[in-house]
Amino acid sequence: MKLNLGCGNKIYDGYVNVDKFDIYNVDIKHDLEKFPYPFEDDSVEEIILSHVLEHIGQDPDIFIKILKEFYRVCKNEALIKIAVPHPRHDDFLSDPTHVRPVTVLGLSLFDKSLNEKWEKSGAANTPLALIHNVNFKVENVNYQIEADIIKQYESGEIDKSKLDNMIKRNNNVVKQIDIEWRVIK
Repeated sequence: MKLNLGCGNKIYDGYVNVDKFDIYNVDIKHDLEKFPYPFEDDSVEEIILSHVLEHIGQDPDIFIKILKEFYRVCKNEALIKIAVPHPRHDDFLSDPTHVRPVTVLGLSLFDKSLNEKWEKSGAANTPLALIHNVNFKVENVNYQIEADIIKQYESGEIDKSKLDNMIKRNNNVVKQIDIEWRVIK
């Protein structure tokens, strides 16, 4: 089974389209902050979360429960495809329904092998995968850069080093982050 969680008006064939509101003729009406989800353990091979995670789990305990539900319903090696606005972009900052920034490092806190590595090195990163007995691995990350910044890069006005510095430090450079997150059981 493939899930499109928090689908809104993005209804995809071949997916079970789930949303809190049923105004778009969804397959299942369900609030992602209510537990348990209406799916069997180890039954899901893929989840799409397109502009969803930044809207749910304002309370950290609820956010952890959401991720634990993803882990429960997913099969080993299931892929979770996440698209979120970059936390330093006006698209994220301007929407009052955005309750949490989603970052690659934040999602990496749920990777058991990284948790163990950090523990051995004495790093201060919170070992959330070990604490909550889940294991997700960030496999791929793509930053969607604003068109005007891409033009500057392609014209040679800014080089790769400058672009990387801008991505790391400036607002309104990265519009969206696309992350592929693998479930490991």
